[in-house]
Amino acid sequence: MTDWRQRTPTIVTPYFLRLIFLLLMFYPAPGIAETESWETLNTAGMLAYQEKDFITAKELFERALQTLERGERPDPHAATTFNNLGAVHERLGEYEQAELRYRNSLAVIEIIQGPDHPDIAMGLNNLASMYFSLQAFEKAEPLWQRALTISEKILGDRHPHLVQPLVTLGMVTQAQGKFDQAEPLYLRAIRITEHALNPQHPRLIPLYERYATLLHQAGRPEEAGVIGQKIESLRTANANTSDHQ
Repeated sequence: MTDWRQRTPTIVTPYFLRLIFLLLMFYPAPGIAETESWETLNTAGMLAYQEKDFITAKELFERALQTLERGERPDPHAATTFNNLGAVHERLGEYEQAELRYRNSLAVIEIIQGPDHPDIAMGLNNLASMYFSLQAFEKAEPLWQRALTISEKILGDRHPHLVQPLVTLGMVTQAQGKFDQAEPLYLRAIRITEHALNPQHPRLIPLYERYATLLHQAGRPEEAGVIGQKIESLRTANANTSDHQ
């Protein structure tokens, strides 16, 4: 499953999606409520979110939740809508409500899919990203650590898709001054990238830049200088490559 906040519903074409949205906006009569479905409301909510009409998106997602049956086992659609509501609350600065909805989403996914499903990692990332933006680093760190562990179980320990989770966890540990924990995460991300691509690939430059910043903050300027030379070497090598293409 893709990131729920970025996922574009594919159940209707864009033209009809806009038409549905307009109907819900301007004709919310009681008779229409009888025909409302989760798909219709969630799709309209996604459109409102994409158009940055977060108040309307929140209302539509809340109505979408109301269409779902309450049983012993939660409806899978609830996970998506809880997460969408979390994103809306976050955009509105309603952080306590956003946290609750993100956690609601995670709880539903865990019941249905289990604790190590890829969707859990995605949900953890959404909640951790909010914490990071609020500089609540101590809350974000364990969530990103768990997300990385889930990804490692699924992908192995050298998959290129681990680079971003490693860097993200490195950033949150670095932000807390835990340089000894951040360093191996950055180095591992560098090694995976070198193995997956090549030791001169331009994608290594931002990784080395982040590592150099860590070394400076850790009071290791000489080592940071060596990495700085490595960065310049990579830039030169890639500039020469571009010139010959």
